[in-house]
Amino acid sequence: MAGSYHIETGPYQSCPAVALAASGKKVWFHCYVTNAYGNRWTYIRIAGTNTSGWMSNDNFTRQSGPSTHC
Repeated sequence: MAGSYHIETGPYQSCPAVALAASGKKVWFHCYVTNAYGNRWTYIRIAGTNTSGWMSNDNFTRQSGPSTHC
């Protein structure tokens, strides 16, 4: 990731944050959705934790996210 980003409860920026994924953390991609605004969001889990939620694909560097649709 290019920086530290919030992990949300749903695939919208307005959804409540559940955690902060710090820059350099490894995350596991599970699946993606495209929200009503046409933005792609990925359901992720921070490696080595049980922390999971939604993150915008705009936050990923050198990755486009998973190819599996939720």
